[in-house]
Parts: sequence; structure tokens; C-alpha cells
Amino acid sequence: MKILVIGGMHGNEPLGIQVVKKLKNKNNSIDTIVGNELAVKAKKRFIERDLNRVFPGDIRSKDYELKRAGQIVELCSNYDIVIDFHNTHCPENDCSFIGDKAKPLLRNASAFFGLNRVIVANYDCLNKYAPNCISVEVSLGSTMMNVDWWVDKITELAKAKNISVDKNQITLYEFVYRISLEDSKRLKLEAKALKAFKPISRKIADGLGVESPAYPIFIADKYTPYNFGGLLTKKSMYNKEQV
Repeated sequence: MKILVIGGMHGNEPLGIQVVKKLKNKNNSIDTIVGNELAVKAKKRFIERDLNRVFPGDIRSKDYELKRAGQIVELCSNYDIVIDFHNTHCPENDCSFIGDKAKPLLRNASAFFGLNRVIVANYDCLNKYAPNCISVEVSLGSTMMNVDWWVDKITELAKAKNISVDKNQITLYEFVYRISLEDSKRLKLEAKALKAFKPISRKIADGLGVESPAYPIFIADKYTPYNFGGLLTKKSMYNKEQV
């Protein structure tokens, strides 16, 4: 299996950068890239635009992050699977993201990595435009913050001809709403002690205009202080178009 590993899509998230450094030139079936090289050097999330919000990008653009997004989308098409690493300060937020046209392999890969919560992303992230891309999200305090473990698992995956898992291991969600700071202030959400993947009250869901039950994620993440968090709803079934 031919794999591309992306670290540093956000330049201040450490796990992927370390995994890419350790995997570089280690295995002929695994290629690595640093997503936002300038942001990594600057130790910033991004330079001018959040790289993972401007896909599919434009390879002809003079804007660094727009051009880089276009280059990454083109590169991804050469691989069986692309693994894109991310971190969050929020505890118990380990999960994965895929696009709504994701290949079935990605759901299986998520279970293979022990990430049983899979989120379908519908905003302009890489997953939306690369159906072979799974984005791995790991909390900084998680036991999954282990570079050697990830290197071993990705190396094992590269050797696999197929991955067979019980799909009942997976809980499938869809990202439906980005909670703004204004939303948080209006509904006094800081006092509600929202917890990742635990349903919010119907009253809060109604106040945000989302279907209930809804599940919060990345609440008050220090990586994104310009947002309060996100909301998910569960997807009730699998189909070829979704996973």
C-alpha cells in the first residue's frame, strides 16, 4: 500500500511534524511531506490563511497557502491513502476526519489506528477534496501522543494488502456547526462545561439552530482561540457515498 504522511498542516501542532521527521526515507512505500513549511518554521498555525480551510487551493496562485493547498491536492492523487496529522489541546478529543466521498479504506484505517470516532467534514479541508485522505486528530494529553507507536502502525499499514474491521466499532458523525465566540457569549456556554462527544441539551442545540442530539468537539481549544468549538451530529448508516 502506498502511503503519504502529512505533518504540519498547522505549523504549531507537533505530533505530525515529529512523525514525518522519523518516517522520512524509512520505507519505500511511505512518503512524507510537511504541509505548511513556512508556518512550521515560524511555529505558527498558518502564515496568512489557515491552510486546512482553503482547499482545493489554486496551484497558480501567488498566495502561499492557496498555492500550497493546490499542490497538496495534486500530490494526494498518487497514493492509496493519505494520513494527515493534527493536534488539539482539548482532552478526550481523539478522532479522525474523512470527506463525504471518502473511500471505505479510510473508515477501516481509522479503526486500525484505534480511532473509533469518525467525523465527516463538509468544509474546505483536505478531506473534502482528497477522498483517500484521513485526518488524524490527537489530544496533546492522550496516550496516542506517541511518535514511535504511530511510526510502527503506519509501517504495518503499508505492508497490509487490505484492512478488515468490524464496522460496528465505528461511530460516524458529521461536522455541522462551528460555534463562534459570539454564540458562546450569547448562550453563556463557558458555564455549561461542555464535554467532547457528550450531547448538549436540546435548549442549547435550538439556540444554535442545529439538530438535536448534537455533540461538541474542540471546546475552547487554544489552537483556535477565534472559535469556541464545533458541533457534530451522528450519521445513522454507512453507504458508499459517505464512507
